[in-house]
Order: sequence, then structure tokens, then C-alpha cells
Amino acid sequence: MRRICKTASTIGVFSLALCSAAYAADMPRMLPPMVEAPPLLVDEFSSGWYLRGDIGYRWNKVDDVVSVGATPSVLNDNLGKSWVFGGGVGYKWEWFRTDLTADYGTKAKFTADSPLQSNDFRAKIASTTILANVYGDLGTWWGLTPYIGAGIGAAFLQASNFNVASSGTDEAGLNDKWNFAWAYMAGVSYKVTGNFLMDFGYRHVNMGDVTTGIDVFGNQLNLKKVSADEFRVGFRYTLD
Repeated sequence: MRRICKTASTIGVFSLALCSAAYAADMPRMLPPMVEAPPLLVDEFSSGWYLRGDIGYRWNKVDDVVSVGATPSVLNDNLGKSWVFGGGVGYKWEWFRTDLTADYGTKAKFTADSPLQSNDFRAKIASTTILANVYGDLGTWWGLTPYIGAGIGAAFLQASNFNVASSGTDEAGLNDKWNFAWAYMAGVSYKVTGNFLMDFGYRHVNMGDVTTGIDVFGNQLNLKKVSADEFRVGFRYTLD
């Protein structure tokens, strides 16, 4: 009887040990799986500020030309084409953009007829414009973003090399004037890289009036509402 009890006790202890080992083996399976920490999110930082540079070709025109003093009447006036070079700094926020630009227009050749002869009047007109501009982006497709914009500011017009051929006089001196200026524009930009965009656009700019110098005979012309239509190619570089 004693041997049976001892054997039963041994079997019970052994069974308890097996159960404990089995439970210990199953414990890792009962724990929830380890969750890896999510990767840190790094936002791409952009200040919104950008630099720009532009080159363009201008079709210049003048609305009216008025003779001053004894100058013969003006017929068939024409203000020739010229180049424009500019740059500026701006800020972009989502679809809205604004910048401050300065542009220099190379000398455009002015000619006009008089009752005495063709191309009797000759002069050259140069310009500098400083404009504050605003733009609205209209959406982006395949990296292309069309936009429209408008600007206001000031224009510095300079008239030089004024001469009346029929008078046989030397060229008159320089004359210049600051005017209120305004512009409207439209174009499309293309993102080349994350920070670098190419810009292709049209701009119309109105630069006000300018009067030529006076020659020894008192000849002088007043050119009213000098303006230009420009096709421009440029770049914008966003600062990080």
C-alpha cells in the first residue's frame, strides 16, 4: 500500500512538472506581437522665398506723338523692338505668389515722318521699370502650372539721340521722366527640380509719357503712353 501511494505521488509530481513546462513554453505565444516603432516623419522644408531672373523681347509702341514748339507735325511714327532683362525676389504660398521685380529695356529706335521728308524724326527710348506683382496659379498638370498676374509700380523713361534731319541740327541732349507704371501678365511654369522652375510668359507693361530733348531750333517731341508687349523666358529658384 505504501509503495502504491509513493508511486502515485511520483506520477503526480512528474505530471505537474510537465504541465508547468508546457505552460512556460506557451507563454511567448500568448503575448501580443511586438509592434515596431513607426519611422520618424521628416517634412520637406521650403521657406517660400524665391529668386527670379528673366530675359524678354519687346514690341514697343507709343499711342500718340505731339510736336512741341516749332517742330513740324509728326506722321507715321514707329517705336522699334528691343530687349528686356530683369530680376527680382518673391514669396509663394500655396497657389498665391507675389514678387518685386526690376527690368531694364534696351534702347528702342523711334522714327517718324514729317511733311518735309520720311524718317525726319529720330530718337532712342530706354526704360527701367520697378513693379510689385501678384500672381494666381491655376493648377498643375504634368509639372506645368499656368498662371495670371498683375503689377503696379514706376517706370523711368529716357529719350536720347533726338534729331530732326530736315533741320540739319546735331542731336539734342538727354531727357528723362519717372511715371506711374502698370502691367498684366500670363504664362506657364515648369518644375525642373524641386527648387528650380522655368517660366515662359507674356507681359504687357504701360510706362507713361516721355519728352525728348530740345535742339537749337526748339524742336521737341512728346511721346505719350509708351508701352510694350513682351515674350519672356526666365527661371525661379526657391530658397530652402
